[in-house]
Amino acid sequence: MAFRLMRKWLLPVLVSGALQAASIHGVVIENQTGRPLARARVELEPLPGVSAEPVSVRTDRYGAFDFASLPAGSYVITASRSGFARVEYGQKRWKAAGLPLSVDRSGMANLTIRLPRLGSISGAVLDENEVGLPGHDVVAYRAARPLQLAARARTDDRGRYRLSGLEPGKYFVRTVARQFEDAAYLPTFHGDTARPDQAVAVDVELDRETESIDIHPEQGRLLTLSGKVVPPMPINVTLVSDTGAENILSDNDGNFQFPPNAPGQYELYAQAPPDPRLGIQAAYQPITAYADRNDLRIMLRALPQLQFVFQDSQGQTLDYRSLRIMARRKDLAGTGKPQTLELSGNQLAFLPGRWELALAPVPGFYVSRVSGPRSAESPRPDGWNELLLTGSVDQVQFVLAPTAATLQGRVIPAGRDPAAGAPVYLESLDSAARRRLKDVQMIHADPQGRYRFADLAPGNYRVFSSFDFEAPDGSVDSRAARTVRVDESRDLLQDLDLF
Repeated sequence: MAFRLMRKWLLPVLVSGALQAASIHGVVIENQTGRPLARARVELEPLPGVSAEPVSVRTDRYGAFDFASLPAGSYVITASRSGFARVEYGQKRWKAAGLPLSVDRSGMANLTIRLPRLGSISGAVLDENEVGLPGHDVVAYRAARPLQLAARARTDDRGRYRLSGLEPGKYFVRTVARQFEDAAYLPTFHGDTARPDQAVAVDVELDRETESIDIHPEQGRLLTLSGKVVPPMPINVTLVSDTGAENILSDNDGNFQFPPNAPGQYELYAQAPPDPRLGIQAAYQPITAYADRNDLRIMLRALPQLQFVFQDSQGQTLDYRSLRIMARRKDLAGTGKPQTLELSGNQLAFLPGRWELALAPVPGFYVSRVSGPRSAESPRPDGWNELLLTGSVDQVQFVLAPTAATLQGRVIPAGRDPAAGAPVYLESLDSAARRRLKDVQMIHADPQGRYRFADLAPGNYRVFSSFDFEAPDGSVDSRAARTVRVDESRDLLQDLDLF
């Protein structure tokens, strides 16, 4: 009887609690046509101070999504699908931060999120008589220094190509070296030049195809690159240049030969299948070729081992299990996606070649020094550090100083209450060279407009708040940013206007 009575009172309480929870639902549609987008990914991220966890769902066949039983508070809603631009609900422009959505207790929001398609470039590769060249590879680079490979396509039987999946911005379009039976063509940029500083940049916008970007590749002599794998075996050999990667299979005697290429800089990679006795063997070799190279030798060796040493500024060893290391592969074609390394000890095997490593922030510390087999000097040790791994065992040392700084304050629009959920950006700045030293950081202010960047290295920074900034590639309007100097162990207070 007592149990039945308890259930009698418990059920209304539970129902009442469900009725008091907030919910957010809506639909994701194609921007141009208004058609629903099934299987789009919708992510919900609570602002600081909201007692909820980030969560994501997929839209159903009607493009609908639903987040139920949410605590009251402010949330950032993001939608994405392959082939479309990633959109934050309420954003004013591409890659700008969205406007956080506030729901109160028992509140309900109904949203429509429009996804624009990514941009594209199309045109033709034409010979001296304006006849299309079939089977000719074309690449697009982000218009930056160094060039950043963004897309690759091949011309059809009429010599036409289409580069798709491009984010808005400026691009250089270039043909790849190609040997036909009767002629050889050198890599040539749109604008019919071999030099990137003379190339004509192409503007790309969302929901738009930039057409008639034709290229007339220059005829010339190409070179051959061939050689032998040692020890001889049939394995995949990869040749990388700034136009991308080519893969071929060596024969049983280890011989390989790539199709004709243009003179320039290259990187050779090879990786053998795992061997029960020898493990994984691989090779890396940078090449400069301005004439035929038929003497190449790829010497397979055991994978390089990288030993990690973590110390504080007093020389005391830090436990690697309390730290998180990020790594990304780097080659002439660009930089790979970051990945978190899983350390089961202080040593890890890597494929040979160039890598970039970064140590994730550690509460109260910043990275003050990095040493190791570095192929390039990093602008900031607390950012990405480039390493060249070719030996049997190399060591990289991270020194952490326990004197990190903090920058915090409030975002207060002129004559208004603090801006809840406003995006706040932090840019490491080289004042003399007027350039960024590491990736731009972004956080959202809490419901009271407060922001806080912790674990900062000493140095110069620009901090600003804006719903218009297109991170991470946008240029910072000097009117929007406050330039500040952060010193060791200091807690710097800096209120911001919302620009």
